[in-house]
Amino acid sequence: MTIHLQSACLVLLLALPRAHAGSPAALPETVAQVGDQPLRRALLDALIDANAGRANPFDEESAQERQERAGARAALDRQALLGELVTMELMAQEAVRLRLHESPDLVAEAELAYKTLLQRDLVRHMLSAIPVTEDEIVQRYQGVPAERQFHVASIDVASPAAARAALAALGQGKRFAAVAKRYASTPNRPAPGWLLAAQMESGLARQVAAMRAGQAVERALPQGGWQVVQLLGTREVPKPALAELRPGLRTEIMQERLARRIEALRTRASIRLMAGQ
Repeated sequence: MTIHLQSACLVLLLALPRAHAGSPAALPETVAQVGDQPLRRALLDALIDANAGRANPFDEESAQERQERAGARAALDRQALLGELVTMELMAQEAVRLRLHESPDLVAEAELAYKTLLQRDLVRHMLSAIPVTEDEIVQRYQGVPAERQFHVASIDVASPAAARAALAALGQGKRFAAVAKRYASTPNRPAPGWLLAAQMESGLARQVAAMRAGQAVERALPQGGWQVVQLLGTREVPKPALAELRPGLRTEIMQERLARRIEALRTRASIRLMAGQ
């Protein structure tokens, strides 16, 4: 998995006031010169990285993934990217000549981009110092509950009165298919299916979780209209194997520890919010 860098234009913008303050002589690591301004190899490498992507710091990158990422980087057209960098420099010089870099909005945007990059690298630094042991992952896995699937049948109906009539028919013991044929507002009715709570709209998931097998309810749809839902049954789904859940559990542990470290920064800091902001 990769995370793409911030826009290269904004990254380079941060260096504009410094880069165009003078006209230093070309250095050995220079890859091009635009007017009197040398372009450092580091800028080209940053642009290449922006196009190739970076590893997700929460992931344990495998040797194969590292090799694939290196292959993607090598496959990039370095000369074409150098051409992009030259065009970027030309436009940056023109923007400075027009004093656009002094715009308060542009300065604020550049500051945000700079601080975003600092925040990103601080997160990477913090994560590199957060060890997660296999025992901790196994312990977290043991606390993962088995999930329930719900066998749900539903029909959309034309009005609240139709919903109440359908509920009454179900209460009299009529089969859902017969009730659906009589009261559904559309001819294409979804077949009953087994669903996890996460696969349902949140309001419906809460309703279904509180129902018993055979029970039916009416509900207003979030997008408008009415629906009748019957729970036909439930079953327990064994949780996936540890190997399948391991990356997510590791990330979960790291995110919790990272959040605590960030909260510790806030706790130690002196923060004062201005009134009305």
